[in-house]
Amino acid sequence: MIEMYFCPKCGAVMIVKNVEGISTLICVKCGYKKVLEGSLSLGMKKTTVFTKYVERREGVMFDIPPMAIFDESISCPHCGKRGVYYWRKQVSSAESSDSIIKTFKCSNCGYTWIETE
Repeated sequence: MIEMYFCPKCGAVMIVKNVEGISTLICVKCGYKKVLEGSLSLGMKKTTVFTKYVERREGVMFDIPPMAIFDESISCPHCGKRGVYYWRKQVSSAESSDSIIKTFKCSNCGYTWIETE
């Protein structure tokens, strides 16, 4: 169970620091201090270590945005295989009306091309 302590003066989160061997709650905003006593002090000395595991995937394209759509009916003009990712981006300029740029990326060879709508 994780307990958070808040400053009675300003309401900010208080952190635990070891001041001269004594566990003390210190406000990060106003500097208010409160010495931890008894079982609170013992509980605050425990440390939890979190480890982050990253799954490594082979053959994943990293430069495709999360909103990309996969379409098997579109063929790549470079390698001729079917299956590309595509995504749209709206572009505006002062001289003309808004236009939509559609970017395609082949899932086989990685070739990228752009069409304007």
